[in-house]
Amino acid sequence: MTTFITGGASQTGLALARLLHQAGHPVLFGSRAGRNIPSSTPWTPFDWDKPSTFPNAFTFPDLPGIASVYLIVNPGANPLPEVAPFIDLAIEKGVKRFALLGAADVPKGIEMGKVHEYLEEKGVNFVTLRPTWFIDNLARTQLENICDRNEIATPVPTGRVAFVAVEDIAQVAFDAITYPGPTPKDEGHTAPIILGPNLLTYNELADILTEVLGRPINHRTITVDELLAQYESFGVQPDSDSAKYLVGLELGLEKGDAEALWHLEEGRKQIGELTARQWIERNKEIWSK
Repeated sequence: MTTFITGGASQTGLALARLLHQAGHPVLFGSRAGRNIPSSTPWTPFDWDKPSTFPNAFTFPDLPGIASVYLIVNPGANPLPEVAPFIDLAIEKGVKRFALLGAADVPKGIEMGKVHEYLEEKGVNFVTLRPTWFIDNLARTQLENICDRNEIATPVPTGRVAFVAVEDIAQVAFDAITYPGPTPKDEGHTAPIILGPNLLTYNELADILTEVLGRPINHRTITVDELLAQYESFGVQPDSDSAKYLVGLELGLEKGDAEALWHLEEGRKQIGELTARQWIERNKEIWSK
């Protein structure tokens, strides 16, 4: 049976698709325009803002029926009104299992956590993935800083984070989607906090980059205004709710919000295998000069 992956060619969606393909499970992507989806993988038009696209996954030809769905929802204060109709349709069409990409700092009942709550109310098998900060962002939001200025720039001088690799997040999603039976109801299975195997400051991350790349990489602490300018360069308006939300998250790192996750009891968290150093060594050509 097929897994339908929403969110287009997202980092975690692509990684999950690779794992499913390797295991012989068919995959169908939902995307606005199909950009960056591998040519070997089918996709169908899908847009959370256009409910008319919701049935497309269930009428796509030449694939087994959709048995599971990977949900990446639009960021916002409450995505449930646009997501609930699709969940209802999916259940009506026979979908038995959902995996929702959430965030470590968003509990059930708040923002995307409202979708978690809705899935729980529906009584379906589901997991809400709650990862901490992606190590992969070194190749995205910090790419220009590292390549052009030999620095990481954040407002977090000393806060520690268990940076997690996208492929480890995808592995948790894969395990949930292919779980042989009903999903256990404990929080460690329905809403696992997903962490990397090391707690690191950004200074320590810069030291690892220095050693692996063979040139000095520094960590520069920036102001909130500088952070907002970074967001604007990525298309996030400085006065938007999204920008305010992201600033709050980053400033929370200095207060210990991410480090506190490391100290949760074992049953509530899952620790990925890939260390920050291993990930950087594997991807060092990204920042080569």
